[in-house]
Amino acid sequence: MIIDGLQINDWSREVIAEVRSGGVDVVHATVGVWEDLAGTMTRIGAFRHLCRHNADVIRIARSVDEIHAAEADDVLAVVLGFQNSSMLGDDPEMAGIFADVGVRVIQLTYNIANHLGSSCWEPHDGGLTRAGHRMVAALNDAGVLVDISHVGNVTGRDAVDASAQPIAITHGNPSSFCDSPRNKPDELVAAVAERGGVIGCTLYPLFMGGADVTRAEYCSMVAQLADQVGVEHVAIGSDAVLGWSPDALGWMRNGRWDRATAPTEAPKFPPWPTWFDGPKDFGSLSDGLDEAGFTPDERDLVLGGNWLRLFGQVFPA
Repeated sequence: MIIDGLQINDWSREVIAEVRSGGVDVVHATVGVWEDLAGTMTRIGAFRHLCRHNADVIRIARSVDEIHAAEADDVLAVVLGFQNSSMLGDDPEMAGIFADVGVRVIQLTYNIANHLGSSCWEPHDGGLTRAGHRMVAALNDAGVLVDISHVGNVTGRDAVDASAQPIAITHGNPSSFCDSPRNKPDELVAAVAERGGVIGCTLYPLFMGGADVTRAEYCSMVAQLADQVGVEHVAIGSDAVLGWSPDALGWMRNGRWDRATAPTEAPKFPPWPTWFDGPKDFGSLSDGLDEAGFTPDERDLVLGGNWLRLFGQVFPA
């Protein structure tokens, strides 16, 4: 079973087919970033509409049992998630309400600080706030996986310590491999693993060193991480961005708070490496892991087994 720890696609039947062409069985799909409560519910509704009208190829999964059922039916299983917590407001009760409509992963912050804590891009990381501690407990109670991919390092470590359940970096790399604020220092990666969590190594070009990084270099990084924290804590979160128009990246990064002043200043999606141009290339990634020295069993853990174990521990039965 191949599980991608995060994709932020603009979904359509064509995108589903492209994802499936790489052998992907399960995707954690972003359905909320900058939206408020009403906007988030609209996005969830749109995704439910997509699944209802393409039920032969895609299905929302809320538990490991539903993931297995989708696999048996040869249907893509999608785990819904948010890359922000602003849609929850200041009410911990919203954790359970969103869980009731199928949301199973919530990132504490996106690219700016919020009332729960600081993002990785802030000049000062104040750590998890009092509201953040309460929300982490509510997410634990609701069976929602806490994600710290875009979260500041102090806030992220506070979340590891505050959570009664393992947490995840669904899409990020060690900063020792690619020196970006979006990546994580060794001590934070180790803390996530020590508490039973999973690090989803990302293939997004800006956070692995660019399109010129070779498959051997990337897979060697994954192998080194497995040696450091244990192979059972290492997975993949591609951060694929299929289906979007070229000018969509500005909104995805910045929302409303930092708009480009002119269309020519809007950021463009970076080129991906030729050996991994999206989820269709999971076969290439699998070959690279083999070449990096992973046994077949270890490779299968990285490509999906570790996410499945974590989902089974955190999600309600």
